[in-house]
Amino acid sequence: MQNAELYRRGIVLPLNHNAEECLRANNVNASIHVRFLPISDDELFRVLCQLNLFNKINARCGTLVDDFEEEWIDASNTKKLLELVDSFVVVSHNPNIINFLADLKLLARQADALSRPLLFVL
Repeated sequence: MQNAELYRRGIVLPLNHNAEECLRANNVNASIHVRFLPISDDELFRVLCQLNLFNKINARCGTLVDDFEEEWIDASNTKKLLELVDSFVVVSHNPNIINFLADLKLLARQADALSRPLLFVL
């Protein structure tokens, strides 16, 4: 199945080379080894967009993370993503946003430690 069918509205960390290849080929199934951070509902997604999270990721990482798109954040950019997430945690007071950003930070740290990219499937 396609990435968007299995991972719609979320961020995917391939945990091994095979998982990354499947994601890049847009041919996945539930058995590939990934960590998935869902954007749990439309309200959370709307607030993340209002905060310009995705636009700021694009500016910082040279990407095009956007609604109804899939975009890779290369392993070389995970430190930039971590710095950006830290700056959002400081200004947010919404518990749902704080929890999501904490989970994103953990995912980005793991991606950095594994030297793996992250796939945004919005």
